[in-house]
Amino acid sequence: MKLILESKKFRFQKNASVLSRFSIFTSFFLIIGISTAYSQENEILIVEAIEYPGEDPVMWDGLYAASDGKVYSALISEGTSAHFYMFDPKKNENTLLVDMADFLDERGKGIRTTSKLHNKPVEDDEGNIYYVSMNNGSGPLSIDYTSWQGGHWMKYDPNNNKTEDMGLVDKGIGNYPLAIDKKNGYLFGIGFTGYFYRFDLKTRVTKNLGRVSNWDICRKIFCDDEGNVYMSFPTARVAKYDAEKGKVYETSLRIPYDPTIYPTQLKNPMIDRSYDWRAVEWDPVDKVAYGITCGSGSILFRFDPHKGLEGEITPLTRMCDSKFLKGDQKNIPYSTLAFAIDYRDKKVFFAPSARSFDIQGYAETFGSAEGHHLIMYDLKSDKRVDLGVMKTEDGRKIFGSEGASVAPDGTLYICGQVEVKDKNKATSMIGDIPVALHLIVYKPQ
Repeated sequence: MKLILESKKFRFQKNASVLSRFSIFTSFFLIIGISTAYSQENEILIVEAIEYPGEDPVMWDGLYAASDGKVYSALISEGTSAHFYMFDPKKNENTLLVDMADFLDERGKGIRTTSKLHNKPVEDDEGNIYYVSMNNGSGPLSIDYTSWQGGHWMKYDPNNNKTEDMGLVDKGIGNYPLAIDKKNGYLFGIGFTGYFYRFDLKTRVTKNLGRVSNWDICRKIFCDDEGNVYMSFPTARVAKYDAEKGKVYETSLRIPYDPTIYPTQLKNPMIDRSYDWRAVEWDPVDKVAYGITCGSGSILFRFDPHKGLEGEITPLTRMCDSKFLKGDQKNIPYSTLAFAIDYRDKKVFFAPSARSFDIQGYAETFGSAEGHHLIMYDLKSDKRVDLGVMKTEDGRKIFGSEGASVAPDGTLYICGQVEVKDKNKATSMIGDIPVALHLIVYKPQ
């Protein structure tokens, strides 16, 4: 393992003690965060909010800006059906492409339906879009959860406006994360029970490559330029699928991790998500990945899989809400999935959770009434910038976000809860504020 963190004052390598590493992490990120993050902490960042035609209340990671500029959203209506949308910025239209329960012929059969799409869509070299359906126990308790048929490998051909079901992932199993190996023609994913799957796009055959996780299912995986796939699992460890050998093994790499920060559930700390990376994305230009830890204060890191024997992981800064950089706070909420890199302009964007810590309950990002900031990290200058609290031009508030993607022209798209003026358009309430999911648009200057 080689884990290096450098600044003018701090440097450590693998011979440092565990406790001194955590101390250095805390001191370094506190100094870096305070020195660069507060200039716009109280500023307002004006963004555009575009309605979805449906009434889906939540989403998790299912947002992708394709190479042709169109933006795909996978939204969730628990217990009924998930929906797949496409936004065309040239027409300024957000349209429904697929109602999953209808498309998979699940309605009216007394079975659990495909009510989740839990992965960021991926794209091949021909512009085809892929995603995987999911249920994960969603639906009325009166209906047997084992009645759901399972997740399907889905393909959308934008040239012909055609959606295709390419086959079942596994009986009763759908994927959380999704990655594509364009070179060898594979899709990869991890199911709810922790098994790692490979799907051959040519033969349409799925192969189960074994179990790689237990409770803390890795929400994001990435494929490098050689076809290797990387994933995280507790505690702060990294596994690799070796494309040449076709096997998965544990590496000696460790992602940044501070066990002194509170778990997401103090009421039941064994059920936690703070031990993995939360989001990760491959930079095809520099041939490195950038990711953010789920716990430990949302630490942004660079992962170079080609450096040394197994690769090198380098912490960069904390990307949590700026208020959590003040003092020695331990109640930093776990990271959102609203993470994206602009590898052309070398910027990282993150919309962190702003929720208050609840010792008695379990709080997701959605539902927090506090102002939500957009954080940017400039990879060229190594500078973190708090861009301010997101609001629309007409003063509507932006709340929890769980998906982000950067288009080829540099436009950042985020999916999150937005205040609505018409209560009839609301899908949920945050206090007395009606909200609904919107596609949030930010165009950096």
